[in-house]
Amino acid sequence: MTRDELIASILARSSPKPLAVDGLGFVRVMTAYDADQTRRKLEALKKEDGCETGRVLAMLLCDEEGTLLFDVADAEAVLKLAKLPPEVQMSFLNASKGAEPGKA
Repeated sequence: MTRDELIASILARSSPKPLAVDGLGFVRVMTAYDADQTRRKLEALKKEDGCETGRVLAMLLCDEEGTLLFDVADAEAVLKLAKLPPEVQMSFLNASKGAEPGKA
């Protein structure tokens, strides 16, 4: 593999496709950049309201094209996401962490 082919291969993986989750919807595959941005947003929105998981889900749930469905600052949407059954929350969270970027 040439240097240019290697660079092209690496860069092709920098924007992984959304991952379908058990007929529930789609999640964005978290890259290191996404994880850093998510951490910063969560720190800026830090509240003692019990909705941190809801905020994380708001930053993961997307459509087939990867466009986020929820605004992390929308308190009503975040609360509803935080109230999803634990097994649904875990399905989304595990999918976003366990995806292999080249296979999503």
